[in-house]
Amino acid sequence: MRITRKGVFERYNRDTWASVFGPCLLSEIATKTLRKSLRRRLWRIALVGLLALAVLGLVAPFIDASRLGAPIERALETSLGRKVEFEKVHFTLFSGPGFFLESVIIGEDPRFGLEPFAYVPTLEARVRLDKLLLGRIMFSSLRLVDPNLNLVKRSDGTWNVVALVERLSAPRRAPLNLFPSFEVSGGRIDFKFGVRKTTLYISDSDLSIYPQRSGKLYIQFSGSPARTDRAGNGFGHLRGSATWYLNPRNAADNRLDADVTLDPSNLSEITTLVEGHDIGVHGTISSRARIEGPATALNISGQLRLDDVHRWDLLPSSGEDWQIRYRGGLDLFAHSLDLETAPWRAGEVNPVALTLRVGDFLSRPDWSVSAQFNKAPLQNLLPLGRRMGLSLPEELAMTGTVEGRIGYSSGTGISGQVAIRDAAATLPNIPPLHTELATASISADRIHLDPSEFDTANGVLHVGGDYFLSKSRVDASLETEDFPIDALKNTIQAWFGTPDALAILNAGNLTGSLAYVHQQDAAPVWSGQFQFTDSTLHAPGIAIPLGHLQGRVSFSDTSFDLAHFSGSLGGEPVQGKYRYTAGAKHPERLHLEMPAADLDQIEKALAPALEAQGLLARLRLSRRSIPAWLATRNLNGDISVGQFSINSLNLGPLAARFSWQGTNLRFTALQLNLPEGLIRAQGTVNMASYVPRFRFSAKATGFPWRGGLLSADGQFQSSGTGLDSLQNLHASGNFSADDVTLSAGDAFNKISGGFEFSFADGWPDLRLSKVEASDGEEAWNGAAISQSDGKLILELEHAGRQRRVVSSLVPAPAPAVSELLK
Repeated sequence: MRITRKGVFERYNRDTWASVFGPCLLSEIATKTLRKSLRRRLWRIALVGLLALAVLGLVAPFIDASRLGAPIERALETSLGRKVEFEKVHFTLFSGPGFFLESVIIGEDPRFGLEPFAYVPTLEARVRLDKLLLGRIMFSSLRLVDPNLNLVKRSDGTWNVVALVERLSAPRRAPLNLFPSFEVSGGRIDFKFGVRKTTLYISDSDLSIYPQRSGKLYIQFSGSPARTDRAGNGFGHLRGSATWYLNPRNAADNRLDADVTLDPSNLSEITTLVEGHDIGVHGTISSRARIEGPATALNISGQLRLDDVHRWDLLPSSGEDWQIRYRGGLDLFAHSLDLETAPWRAGEVNPVALTLRVGDFLSRPDWSVSAQFNKAPLQNLLPLGRRMGLSLPEELAMTGTVEGRIGYSSGTGISGQVAIRDAAATLPNIPPLHTELATASISADRIHLDPSEFDTANGVLHVGGDYFLSKSRVDASLETEDFPIDALKNTIQAWFGTPDALAILNAGNLTGSLAYVHQQDAAPVWSGQFQFTDSTLHAPGIAIPLGHLQGRVSFSDTSFDLAHFSGSLGGEPVQGKYRYTAGAKHPERLHLEMPAADLDQIEKALAPALEAQGLLARLRLSRRSIPAWLATRNLNGDISVGQFSINSLNLGPLAARFSWQGTNLRFTALQLNLPEGLIRAQGTVNMASYVPRFRFSAKATGFPWRGGLLSADGQFQSSGTGLDSLQNLHASGNFSADDVTLSAGDAFNKISGGFEFSFADGWPDLRLSKVEASDGEEAWNGAAISQSDGKLILELEHAGRQRRVVSSLVPAPAPAVSELLK
């Protein structure tokens, strides 16, 4: 074996290390083993201790500690300065060594009344171990679970809770943190002035008061303000922290230093909290505030956020919010609060400055809020106006500035006055409205717009009105002079809708006034008076419009009066008057005068009423559809025509009285003064079928015929219009004539009988029956029939003798009816 220097050296090192450090290694192993053993023992002891402590903690609440009741009671009364009563007391360990007491009543300082300060279902009291080891019971903290607390203010302005807290500052030589902390969990805090409780209280409140060694109290709080006269657990949620300085050096030093947060809450709940009822404005409000200063002059600064502000019955507009900085003061003794908005940057002037004043906020809150406008852009206020219920078109764009003040007070409601300068309102497809100045006043429940002049491309409009907040009602008035009717209709249609009184008119100019009333969920109501010139009127059921029309109109939601109108109908002059009165037996009344009219012209004008409009109905393949305007028509009227004609054949003056109800037109009196003779008639026109059907009774007197005078009376009926009505004519009745010469050798001083008349092949078909004719000497009886050549053949008989009389119906050969109607 070869042994090298390196090998010798390595063996030497091993032997040397083994001889020197071997005993040390053995000792270290033994030490580690001992340490592990001790550690296991300590863990066992700790585990047993913890287990024992857990068992003791579980068992402790079931251990009756009533034997310690008297010392505990004395210790509590010493700390609180009030008499304390409780029913049961138990030990507790888990929340710290101490006791929990059941059904605790904390009495009141007699200076503040007789009602107890607190009713506490459970009071947890942790003891100070250092004092407990010395045999004394002193508390490090008191925790009241679900208590009812009464915070009382005396007439001199002192509070019982302040007097209670200030006990923690005595004795002054002791460190402040040696006195117990005070906690409230899930409590209700009521406020009393003397012996009277206020409607305001704090529900679900958590309160922690920690004494500090520096001579101040650190307070954490949260809760929901509520009212005893309103259902609900609370209105909004407040939380924050504060430092209360028990002994400020002087009155001007800070007594309170606090940060307060109002979590996002419903705006209606906040107004209900202060006002006592929902004022109808909804949205979300949140705020963070910093409060510091002496108790009588606390300074407040913070930020407020309002989201989706809208009227209660309107949908919110998501995404629209206001960020507002504010500042002000708070007097805790006078219970008054004053806040105002502050600019975001120094030197800025807010276009809208808000001010809030609240007095006596703990008992009977008297509050007011006001907005001061300083050249506020009108377009920025427009969305808020919509959300507060103003009836504004969605496409409306407005520019201008607003100045003035609007305020709301819990005592008097809303009030104020604003001026809108250099305003322009624009809607699609109509000329913009512009005014240099419009003023509005706000009082109680009404916003009143003073009459203002608005310029348009077509003329000037004078507009005023009122908006009633509680009723969501708009009252608007509009006056104009010589304004184009079509332009006026377009303008008011975009803003309000067109009244029926204007809808029937086209072209021409208008002078007068209109009034508009609209209440939410109800149809708009229009009324007004105006004159119009050179206009066109499209009346329902009249195929030919009235042109070149002028007249005077007065109307309301229950009446329409078109007085003394004149114009033209189919090129012929016409004048008259029309009146509609809702609720009357016959709501419509028409008087019409025409110098001349032709039957064909009248039938064309009345074509929508007389004839079926559908093709299938005209072909008699389906029933006629009755339009609504015809089904509901209820019209009484009279018409006078100076020269009435049929196919340009002048017949004479015509006068008629009629009653038109639905599809039935009844002529109560009709008189036609022919050049020779008079026709009086009455009857009906039924328009319910494919074509109109006529049924009349008539009487004709004084008609010259064959040298004498003819009279007749009877009934006739027909259907259709124009030529059809003559071809379908059928008449029957009785006639009589005096001193007639039927032919050269046949003269009768009296002739009478019955007749039937119709048309056959375009010629009159006349049949006479029961004819009695007297020539002065003999009386003849017989009958007669007409021929197609216009001859009338009478076959008479007397005492067995026959007599044939051939006469002509007209003095000259009669043309065919078709020629007459061409």
